[in-house]
Amino acid sequence: MAARTFFGTLRIAILLAVLAFVTLGAWLDRRRSTDWDAPLRVTVYPFAAGDDDAVRRHVGALDADDFGDVGEFFAAEARRHGLGLEEPVRVRVSHAVRESPPLPPAEAGVAGIAAWSLRFRYWAWRVAVDDPLPTPDVQVFALYHPGAGARAVPDSFGLSKGLMALAHLYAEADARGSNQVVVAHELLHTLGATDKYDRATGLPVVPDGLGDPWQSPLFPQHYGEIMAGRIATAASDAVIPASLGQMLVGPATAREIGWSR
Repeated sequence: MAARTFFGTLRIAILLAVLAFVTLGAWLDRRRSTDWDAPLRVTVYPFAAGDDDAVRRHVGALDADDFGDVGEFFAAEARRHGLGLEEPVRVRVSHAVRESPPLPPAEAGVAGIAAWSLRFRYWAWRVAVDDPLPTPDVQVFALYHPGAGARAVPDSFGLSKGLMALAHLYAEADARGSNQVVVAHELLHTLGATDKYDRATGLPVVPDGLGDPWQSPLFPQHYGEIMAGRIATAASDAVIPASLGQMLVGPATAREIGWSR
């Protein structure tokens, strides 16, 4: 009985030490990613969902220029918020993904989500180890699906613990602008930004989900808040943006990612 008690206590101590180490690492990563004293290195890993040849060709041809609007968006918005960093985000593209990631369970409790999160983070770590590019600050896994009219895609997500995101995108030229909106949105999630839309309706919340919460009259908005994902045209209506040129980083999001106080 004494032996079992000792080893049981030792096992718990080891698990607590691992948890403390992971928690400290996540805290340090978060602080480092939002101190904005140097460009944030972001690697986008595009890969195809399934075996569709057209999707695979589309993915294989992608390079950093295809995500250039993301870097320009962050640079322009950082200047607007008075951040003294010319290039806050530096985007690279890697084709190092060789297998699909573990996807979040459709229905799971806290324990199930925690277990999936660990599997996803381990999978992302293996991708970084096998990638010839330098280890990034943030990993964005861009999973491409057949064209926009084919079917709805699963929800994208970004994890601040681990600084990684999975963006579900469409493999067609016309979707490039909206794809980059999704990438920027999920990238901001990894930095601690929260959603600014009503989960029940999908509509931007007022005032934090509006591009210009001080506009008069308030609607229609001319720009959307990036963490709302849509442009509010009325109190009960909103449209999907065609590009990042229609989106802004609002005051609440700027505070969350360390651009303002």
